[in-house]
Amino acid sequence: MRVLAVIIAVLALASPLSASSVYTLEGLISAMRSSNSELRKADEEIYQASLDTKDAKGQYTPTVDLLVSGTYMVNPVLGTISIDPGDIKIGDSGIAGLIPPEYSGIISSLGDITVPMDMGSNRIQGQLTLTQPIYTWGKISNAVKLYETVENIRRIEKSDREKQLTAELLSRLDALYYMDRIFPLLDELDAKADELISIAESAESEGVMISDDVLDARLQKQQIAISRRELEAEYVTVLEGLRTLTGISAIVMDDISYTPDDSFASYILSCSAEDLTEMATSSERNTMKMLSLSESISEYREKIARGSMYGKPDIALQVAASYGGTIKDSSWDDQWGVNVTLALSTTLWDGGKKLNDKNRAESETAVSSIEKDRAIRAIEENVSVSYAEAMLSKEKLEYLELSLDSDNRKLEREKTAFALGSSSKSDVLEKEIKVIQDEIEIATEHITLSSTVYSLAYMASLDPVRLPIITDGMK
Repeated sequence: MRVLAVIIAVLALASPLSASSVYTLEGLISAMRSSNSELRKADEEIYQASLDTKDAKGQYTPTVDLLVSGTYMVNPVLGTISIDPGDIKIGDSGIAGLIPPEYSGIISSLGDITVPMDMGSNRIQGQLTLTQPIYTWGKISNAVKLYETVENIRRIEKSDREKQLTAELLSRLDALYYMDRIFPLLDELDAKADELISIAESAESEGVMISDDVLDARLQKQQIAISRRELEAEYVTVLEGLRTLTGISAIVMDDISYTPDDSFASYILSCSAEDLTEMATSSERNTMKMLSLSESISEYREKIARGSMYGKPDIALQVAASYGGTIKDSSWDDQWGVNVTLALSTTLWDGGKKLNDKNRAESETAVSSIEKDRAIRAIEENVSVSYAEAMLSKEKLEYLELSLDSDNRKLEREKTAFALGSSSKSDVLEKEIKVIQDEIEIATEHITLSSTVYSLAYMASLDPVRLPIITDGMK
């Protein structure tokens, strides 16, 4: 009984783990947002851009520098000074205007005069300097705007990349779903090919069928084997891409509860190519926002270059406070001072470098405008081409569905004829193979349509996860 209780407890603990291993679409998107290496890198780039913005804003505030130094002089420059009274010049106003002429004789009668000027060997000096920019011709303000714009671009880039990866995630899930449906169809096709080979070999031995027919049957089987290998290789590629997207290294389709939603393709293709192009080139579109902001960055660089031109001085206020002194005979002899400086600094000529910087910045602004026009044209082209491909895929699916219906009808008639003895088993097998091939083509075309539609959705900024008419496909 104790063993049974332990087994039940283990199963009870394992059951929640099994349930938690099934991923929904929302769970996969959440895993992608938290684990995808591209999005994590984008977060770091946003953080770095925010630090650049803080650095630029820091130029508004004063710079405070502190210097503290200690010096030991082995042989001080100054020591005791001895003065001969005969070297003292006595003018009409006396000595230095302080001692009257009548006392000059007393000075002359004195012996050598000694003046203690010992600097001491130990000296300590400290200086605190505060520098505050006052006027810089807009260089600081434009630098702040530039880095704020870069930070904004980094945030939009992450949002845009997240949408692109979500579209890729859905496309891969659809592809894996339909490929999982193709594998059993290939098994059926392989079994039908074996039956055909068996019938052909029997007919050949009886002289009813020629050897070329047997060879054709074997070639058909080999072609099925090649198709399976190609599908397996593509499946691995798509699955590994899904693992990279989500950051879940061991995930397989059995771990995912997902069914494609065909209504999303219908919704996208209910829009005209012109409507989708207008959405894709809207000013609210992330790509368009980034292009406009890139133009702004070039304009700010141009303004900074203009503010750095010759003869435009930067004005700054500097306040320096110093304190120091010497240590001699256990006593401290200190000195202090405060200096206030208003400085103007400008470059008058540097060989034309600043002029070249200005011209270069103007050229970069023009290039940004050209790149924006090129990007808009590329978006319009991609939307137009993708829309045409999606419509073609939709038409093919409609044709294949009709073809499947027609081939099913032909199969039923062939089975009836076979039952009545007016047809052969090989004829029935041929019709069954045709039906299976139709089903494989339909699944394959669904993969193509899905990829094109999700690409269109991304370019037009349509969210396939949040559209109200679209279900998430979860069971």
